[in-house]
This record gives sequence, C-alpha cells and structure tokens, in this order.
Amino acid sequence: MKKIIISICAALMLGACAETRVIDRNESANWVAAELTSHDLERMAKIMLDDLLNNELSGDKRFIMEVAQVRNDTMQKINTADLTDYMRRELRRSGRVRLTNLHENASVAASRDLANKSIMDQSTVMQQGRVVAPDVSLFGRIQQRDFMVDGKRMIEYTFSLAITDLKTGLEIWSKQEVVTKLTHRNRRTW
Repeated sequence: MKKIIISICAALMLGACAETRVIDRNESANWVAAELTSHDLERMAKIMLDDLLNNELSGDKRFIMEVAQVRNDTMQKINTADLTDYMRRELRRSGRVRLTNLHENASVAASRDLANKSIMDQSTVMQQGRVVAPDVSLFGRIQQRDFMVDGKRMIEYTFSLAITDLKTGLEIWSKQEVVTKLTHRNRRTW
C-alpha cells in the first residue's frame, strides 16, 4: 500500500512539473484569465493615462504630482504597488509632470531631522524649507462585480482614476475603464 501511495504521489508531481513552463511576457499577454492580470491592469492604466496626458495635462503647466495608492476593492489579492509603480514610470517618461513620493518615502522627512542631531556635521544636513509639496494627487480604485448571464459568470472590473487639486480640493480629472470577462459559472476569482 505504501508503494502505491508513493507511486501515485510521484506521478502527480511529475505530471504537475510537465505542465509548468516559463513563458515570455509578450506571450503571456495572449492568455486570458478570469482574474485581473498585470496585462489587464497595465492596459487599463495606459488608456487612462493617455487620456490624462492628452487632455488635462496637455498645456504648458507642469504639475508636481503625488501618486497615491490605488485601493483594491476586489476579491483578489492585487499588488497595487506594482500598478502605481507602472503609472509613476509612464508619467515620468511623459515629461508632463514632476513626481513626489513624500508620503511613501520617510527618508525625506528623516533627513531633515538630522539637523537636530549634534553628532551630524550641519553643513551636510539637508536644509529645512526646501522640499517641494505636490500640486495634485492622483488616486484610484479597482472594483469587481460578478453577474450570472446565460448560465455563465460575467465579471466586471472597474478601474477608476482621479486627480484632485490639493490647493482647492477640487477634482480636476477623472476617468473610468471597465474590463469584462466571461467564465464558467462556478469559477471563483479569489
């Protein structure tokens, strides 16, 4: 009996290994999953950032922008930090905004606290009053809604981005994109 169990386990392990392979990132874009993939997130972000850059940020003014966290309101474990990193890179490459990450980078504030340390050579300490505050904040949310349609599960992922003017608190731009996926009725996405 013990040999049979070991044989079955070995066969299962070999079978699982035979089905796993490394694929190129470009090739992985052709595969469809019921869950949100990095390709879905990047595609939605690109559409929305293109709209932002071609409409709201097409003038001469260069905003100083903070990119806040994108909130995940789905049933999936989505690494939204990777998504905001992607958006930061694309915004930086555009040359239309200057980015700050004061809220995420504690070392900026900590470097100013060194002025209070007697052990520090004060000529090397960052001066107070030199850090530039953001003009606008970009933030977002990803939501998921599941429906039953003709015996199949339809999943709508809504990706929303908005920019708020930090001086006035007014929203100056927003956009929403939806990715819809159709899958087996019993397919779960968590």
